[in-house]
Amino acid sequence: GNNKESSMAMNLFSHVGKDLAESWCDVNAQAIRENSDSSRENKNDNENENKPNGVFSDLQSALYPSLASYCDTQITCMNSSNREGIENVLMLHVLNHILTANQDIKSHSNRIRSLEKGEEDFDTEQFRDQGYTRAKVLVLLPTRSTAHQFAKAMIDMMGEDCEIEEEERFEMEFGPPIIAADDDDDEENNNDDADDNAIQRRKAVQKEKGKDWLELFGDDVNPDDDFKIGIAFQNTKNKRKLKFYSNYYHSDIIIASPLGLKVATTNEDDEEDVGDVDFLSSVEIVLAHQADVMIMQNWDHMASVMSCLNQQPKKGTGIDFARVRNYLLSGQAAKWRQTIFVSRFSDPHIIAAFNRHTQSIAGRVKIRRKVPSDEASICDVMIKMRQIFQRISCDSIATQGDSRLKYFKDKILPELLSSKQKHTLIYIPSYFDFVALRNLLMKNDRAQYHFVSVTEYARVSEVSRGRARFLQGRKRIMLYTGRAHFFMRHHIKGAKHLINYGLPEHAEFYPGLLNMLTQNVGGDSEDALLESESPVTCLNLFTKYEAQCLERIVGSKHSERMLKNENKKVFLFNS
Repeated sequence: GNNKESSMAMNLFSHVGKDLAESWCDVNAQAIRENSDSSRENKNDNENENKPNGVFSDLQSALYPSLASYCDTQITCMNSSNREGIENVLMLHVLNHILTANQDIKSHSNRIRSLEKGEEDFDTEQFRDQGYTRAKVLVLLPTRSTAHQFAKAMIDMMGEDCEIEEEERFEMEFGPPIIAADDDDDEENNNDDADDNAIQRRKAVQKEKGKDWLELFGDDVNPDDDFKIGIAFQNTKNKRKLKFYSNYYHSDIIIASPLGLKVATTNEDDEEDVGDVDFLSSVEIVLAHQADVMIMQNWDHMASVMSCLNQQPKKGTGIDFARVRNYLLSGQAAKWRQTIFVSRFSDPHIIAAFNRHTQSIAGRVKIRRKVPSDEASICDVMIKMRQIFQRISCDSIATQGDSRLKYFKDKILPELLSSKQKHTLIYIPSYFDFVALRNLLMKNDRAQYHFVSVTEYARVSEVSRGRARFLQGRKRIMLYTGRAHFFMRHHIKGAKHLINYGLPEHAEFYPGLLNMLTQNVGGDSEDALLESESPVTCLNLFTKYEAQCLERIVGSKHSERMLKNENKKVFLFNS
C-alpha cells in the first residue's frame, strides 16, 4: 500500500503552485528527515523505502490524498513525534486551497474585463468561482499559543518574500507573554535572591507536569481560550502579502477558538439567539485541530459553531450573484464543505460530532492507529502492583452513568466504609459523574465526613486544604476530576489506593496516576504503620462504551478480548 499511496500523493502534489511547493518542501524537510511517523517495522528498512518520494513521509503520503480529494477526514493518530509532519501537510492543503481559489478569481476577473470590452455576449456560468463571502477556511484551535504556532508555520510556508502586515500586534496578543524587567533599585536588589529561588522552584514544578502541559499552559505561552482573528492573502505582480486582523468579511482564513467564535456569533441581549453568522456562510474547509484539548474546554461550543456554518446569508450587500457558485445558491454548501478533525486520540465526542456534521459528497475517511500491546500506556506503570479492570454491564450509553454509580454504591462504597481504608484516591473523568458521586457520598451518614474534592472549579485554598487533610489521613477519600488533572496536573501526595471511576481519556494519565501511589504514606502512629504494610491497589471501572480509552491503556488485542468476553467481567494485570 505504501507505493500506491505515495504515487497518489505525488500525483496530487503536482497540482500545487510552484512557489508554495518549493517553500513547503523546504519547511517539511525536517519532518521527512526524522520520518518519525513511520512504523517501527519501516524504521528497520532502508532509507529509500522509508522515504519513497522524497517529498512526503509515510504518514503524509497516507493523509494527503484524502485531504486533497476534499474528503471529510478524521485523524486520531497524532502524537508528539508525528505532529509536525501532520501539521505541515494540513498547512499545504489549506494554503493551496486559498491561493488557488484567489488566483482563479483574479484570472477570471481579468478575463471578464477583457470580454466586456468586446461587443459579443458571453456566458457568465463559467466564471462562478466565489461564495457569498470571502472566508474560505475556518481553523479552530484551543488556545492563543496554538494559534500563534499555526500562524507562524503558515508564514514560514509562504516563503521569505511574503510581506506581513500587523505582525507586531499579532505577536503582542498571541505570542509568549512579555515579562517586564524590574528596576535595579537597592531595595529591590535585596529581594533578587528570593525571587530567583521562587522562579526556579516554579519552573521545577512546571517541568514535572510534562512537555505537553508546558506547551499549552506553561509560563512561556499564552493559554487564553477566547480569540478570533481574520487573515487575508493578497497577490500582486511582484509580491505576496499576508495581513493579520482583516475584517471577517474580507478574510480568506479565520483562526478562532470555539469559545471565541461562539461569543462572536451570539447576540449579547439573548444568548439563545444566533447573531451575525453571514461571514461563515461560504466556508469550504473547517479544520478542528487539537480537538482532544477542546474536549477538555467545553465541547458544546464546538457543536454551536458547527451548526452556524454554511447558512444562507441574511444580508445580500456586496454580493456579486453572477459569480456565486450554484451549489451555494441552492443551499447545498454543507455537502461541498470539507471537515477535518485532528486529535491525539479517538473519543466518543469527536466521533459523534464528525458523524453529525460531515456531509461532503467526496465521502469520509477515518485514520486511526492500532495500539500494540508493548506500546500501551499500562507498560509505563513503574510500581509493582495488581491492576484490576472491572467491566460494568449497561444497556445504553445514556444509562452507563447510572449503572456505574449503582455498582459503586452497592459493591465498592460499603467495603470502603467497613474497612476504614484511608488514602484512597478516586479519579473521575466526567464532571457529571463527579457530581453524582459527590451527592451520593454527601447523603451517606458515614461517608459525608470522610472525603474531600479536588475539581477544576475549586479555589486554590480549598485544593491546598483538601490535599493536606488527605495526606495527613484526616480525610480517607479524595474525589479528583479529570479536567482538574488536565489543567493543573496535581501530584497528589499520600495516595495509596486508586479507583478509576472511569478510564482516563488521555492514555498517559493512567501510568501517571498509578506512579503517584506510594507504599509508605508517612506518620508514626499505629494506624500509619499498619497502613504501610498493606499493598498499593488499583481498581478500574469501565463499560463497553469506553473501548477507545481501554485500547490506549491495555492495547488493541487485550481490549478486544476484554470487551467481547461476555462470561468474564474481571481482568487482572500485574506490573
